[in-house]
Amino acid sequence: LVLLVAPQRPLRAEAIAALEAWLERGGRLVALLEPGVETGVEALLARFGFDLPDEVIVDPASGPVEGDAPGVNPIVFQYATHPATRGLDGTRMVFFRRARPVLAARKPQPDDELRAVVFASRRSWLAPNAAAVQRGAPPEEPAERQEDYWPLLTVGAFPRPGGETRIAVFGDSDFASNRYLRALYNLDLLMNTIHWAAQRETEITLRPKSLTPDQYPLTPQQSLEMLYGVGLLIPELLVVAAAWTWVRRRSA
Repeated sequence: LVLLVAPQRPLRAEAIAALEAWLERGGRLVALLEPGVETGVEALLARFGFDLPDEVIVDPASGPVEGDAPGVNPIVFQYATHPATRGLDGTRMVFFRRARPVLAARKPQPDDELRAVVFASRRSWLAPNAAAVQRGAPPEEPAERQEDYWPLLTVGAFPRPGGETRIAVFGDSDFASNRYLRALYNLDLLMNTIHWAAQRETEITLRPKSLTPDQYPLTPQQSLEMLYGVGLLIPELLVVAAAWTWVRRRSA
């Protein structure tokens, strides 16, 4: 399995060609692609039916986080039935930061399966200034705002002569960073998607929560309070503690 996490520059043509040949032989790929960055992988994924507009999902249902504009950090709780989302429901949320939509455009072959499985709320819309939003600028609302359940994760299974190709594409990588991986159910969604892509579906599970072992069932508001409180407060406290320790050692 190839895990492609937030490439920051275009891949060489030889690398794209090798990845495409491997996928056509039954390879597996999990890609976490940020908006505002053109990598060349987008064109390859388009040949498997994925459409990745270079826009940012803005979800008015989600409030501001860490000084960002309201809505650019969606907290999602809409899931389609799929092994990657097994056990996730409206009370088990996933936190994303500045994500692009990942659409299921078309199936290359009749027997292929391609579907979106994780969605922002129905009030979501797309901001076109992806690179600027990534740098912290507020999103620009288009003249004709189209609200929809914009997908953040789309998966595909493609029967090929060499085996079944499996591809999963996230429109964000920040949700899987060390800082946010254990916020809400981020780790569960990431690992279960990887297990599905690697055809290890027996390993799919929801992992115990060390801070709140009885997290389920919580109301959506309780989940949000946990994220905005404990989930995002602990990293800041660790940074403050490290700085305080450094200052003490410097002054000793």
